[in-house]
Amino acid sequence: MKDLLRTQRNRLVRYGVAATLACLALLIRGLIPMRPGIAVYQLALASVVVGAWYGGRGPGFLALLISTAGVLYWFIPPTDSFALPAEYALSLILFLANGILLTEFSMGRRRAEQRLEESEGRFRLMAETVPEVLWIESLEPPRMLYLSPSYDRIWGRPAEDVYHDHSRWLNAIHPEDQPQVNSTLKLWLAGENEDRYDIEYRIIRPDGGRRWIHARGTLIRDEHGKAYRASGIAEDITEAKDSQEALNNAQAALAHVARIATLGEMTASIAHEINQPLSAIANSASASLRWLDAQKPEEVRRSASRVITESRRASEIISRIRDMAKKAPPRKDWLDVNETIHEVIGLAQSGVQRNGVVLQTQLSNDVPLILADRIQLQQVILNLVMNAIEAMSGTVHGPRELRVTSEKVEPRDVLIAVCDSGPGLDPNSFNHLFEAFYTTKPQGLGMGLAISRSLVEAHGGRLWATANVPHGAVFQFTLPMGGEGVV
Repeated sequence: MKDLLRTQRNRLVRYGVAATLACLALLIRGLIPMRPGIAVYQLALASVVVGAWYGGRGPGFLALLISTAGVLYWFIPPTDSFALPAEYALSLILFLANGILLTEFSMGRRRAEQRLEESEGRFRLMAETVPEVLWIESLEPPRMLYLSPSYDRIWGRPAEDVYHDHSRWLNAIHPEDQPQVNSTLKLWLAGENEDRYDIEYRIIRPDGGRRWIHARGTLIRDEHGKAYRASGIAEDITEAKDSQEALNNAQAALAHVARIATLGEMTASIAHEINQPLSAIANSASASLRWLDAQKPEEVRRSASRVITESRRASEIISRIRDMAKKAPPRKDWLDVNETIHEVIGLAQSGVQRNGVVLQTQLSNDVPLILADRIQLQQVILNLVMNAIEAMSGTVHGPRELRVTSEKVEPRDVLIAVCDSGPGLDPNSFNHLFEAFYTTKPQGLGMGLAISRSLVEAHGGRLWATANVPHGAVFQFTLPMGGEGVV
């Protein structure tokens, strides 16, 4: 009921204002000392335009009707009469036509302004409620046109500072990120790169807190292609970054546990690998003693050299094992993939011999160095090799063949494959191979392949499995030559 009364009052006010304006225009014209028939339409048209703009079509037409009647009665000879001489008919008709056109024009302009106000209201409502910072900046002259209230909450600084100095927000950027942000923004605002930009950086709040920001923006150009305005959004992604860091730490810890478990399963192989250089050292030392008794110093020197060589070999084996067992953050190095494969084969050699597996390698000589974490890469290859050996351990008929290959593939990847001649992959479990805690082994944890895939993907690569011909399985993965970075 209140809304109805308010609507009715508004309608009465709008029509009242239009009628008052028309009467006021007639009154002012009547007070001007000019004879009838001269300058009779100008003020009347003004009242029609204002009445239509304020009140709408109906009030505009009311002002036009009152103005027409007043002009005809008081200002067109003979006055005080509604008689219309022929010489004034055309001018009165033009007045009516202009009044109708101006009423429609004013109405259209009023609707456009109302839509603009509604659009601005919706934008402000959205900008003031979303958690991200929305901003609009003029490039010529450079000044901030709009900055949403979320800036105060995220940056911890008042938005008024940015309105006074449009580049003030840059002062909060972390010193390590400032060069990249300044360079990117300078090129982007100059219109020298793409119209859009996307960047992540850190800011430091006045209270010392640190926030991660994901900023995106776009340039607005005129009809000549010149950028004159920029707008964008800045999102606080601190929680996502912290969650990702926690996830990476958890994955690293899980990978470390998997490496320890693998080393535990390889105790016999490790003992065999260490026993070989130790036996060679003992034999060379015994030979040295015999050559000393025989007083042949040259033979003693050669035996001592073999002791030194085998000692270094034993030290390298222990070092590799210690590196795999050590819980350390990932470290990027330029690696020789083929050398890494040989290191893993050395660790798995005892299992190969114990299970009667024929191991072959086809390592391409044109494989370039890759940027990766050596321990993580060893872990992936070792897990695939040990899985292949276990898969073939139950094979009764046919050879047990294991082939490890490396090659360079397009566009810029290195492909490493581990092929076996075991029973192959179960079609029912094929889609679950890389799922965490899924295993077909009685004593398996179901984490080896899941961890291997996560490590490969963290290097920017891909791990997948296919069937071997005529039987067996092929597990292969790619790594980018340039290295996507290790997390």
